[in-house]
Amino acid sequence: DKTANHTKIVTKKATSNKTNLNSTGTTTIKSGAGILRRVVINTKGGAFNTFTVYDNTSGSGTVIAAIDTANGVSGNFEYNVAFSTGLTVVGATGTSADITVIYE
Repeated sequence: DKTANHTKIVTKKATSNKTNLNSTGTTTIKSGAGILRRVVINTKGGAFNTFTVYDNTSGSGTVIAAIDTANGVSGNFEYNVAFSTGLTVVGATGTSADITVIYE
């Protein structure tokens, strides 16, 4: 009998990580390759506040996302995009938004 027995195959779903940020500045969240799953704006920022996501280990280089958090923006932003160098975010100008970054 050449029927395959797949009862012992185990699948593992990738577990996402999260980082919550609530102050302006530059934060390297992950070094190396990964996937940016989503950005959640929990509370909008003050006037002119921005949030920029880079594929880098510093706050420069290839921009993955640029979000204006001040103008009533809130909710989930789905990206599901790969990054290769690292995941760094920069919250700038005015009162920071409260943001959660979900990544692998």
